[in-house]
Amino acid sequence: MKTETENKMNKQRIDWVLKHFRCEGLDPHNRSIEWICETADELNATIDIGGESRRHYSGRSFAIRVRGTSGVLYRISVHHRPRFAEIAAERFAEIDFSDEDAIGLLMRPLKYMLDYEIHWLDERDGDWVHICIHGHRDRPATCWPGDELVTTLLTLSDDLRQALEKSMNTLRSTLGKSYMISWCSRNTPADVTWGQMSSHLKHLRIMENAGSEEDFYEARNIALMELYGEEDQS
Repeated sequence: MKTETENKMNKQRIDWVLKHFRCEGLDPHNRSIEWICETADELNATIDIGGESRRHYSGRSFAIRVRGTSGVLYRISVHHRPRFAEIAAERFAEIDFSDEDAIGLLMRPLKYMLDYEIHWLDERDGDWVHICIHGHRDRPATCWPGDELVTTLLTLSDDLRQALEKSMNTLRSTLGKSYMISWCSRNTPADVTWGQMSSHLKHLRIMENAGSEEDFYEARNIALMELYGEEDQS
């Protein structure tokens, strides 16, 4: 839990993000920025101005640090190009969003108005290690970039559970190392035993090595039941 001083500083940083990342006339983008800040606050994540992996000279950047259920610390470096947003806003009122392809067409040249990178902290040497869990970036966008960032933030905060999803190949592979490091470094919750941690890793490895989609879902169903007492409802 953050101290009162830390909460006050985080509020000031959130205010900075809201001030500098909004764009007049681009309401969906602005709502996304607000949603990012609200979600970060709900997850007890930390906004870090100047703590991002790199800066864009054409815009502004900040970082969000959030700890997963694994105890692993993730850093999301967020980059904003205001000129991209200003161009999108110029004729925004004329766009017919009842056309389901509209957002994809608009975002094709302008989706990097808000971009981000993800790293996890390797306690062995203090380095930040890059991880990519984005969707297929060659596919047409179906939402605003900030909405995708919120989904990513929620995924990382619940990394152990989300790693059981079929699309999370990179997260599964990363946790194969990072979860063990986190446990050894005492970053996991205090009540997580060796048996619980190693059991989770064994299930992730079986899913990683599945030879077919059928094998994967069979392994996933077993993992859901043994780790969470749940049955696959999909």
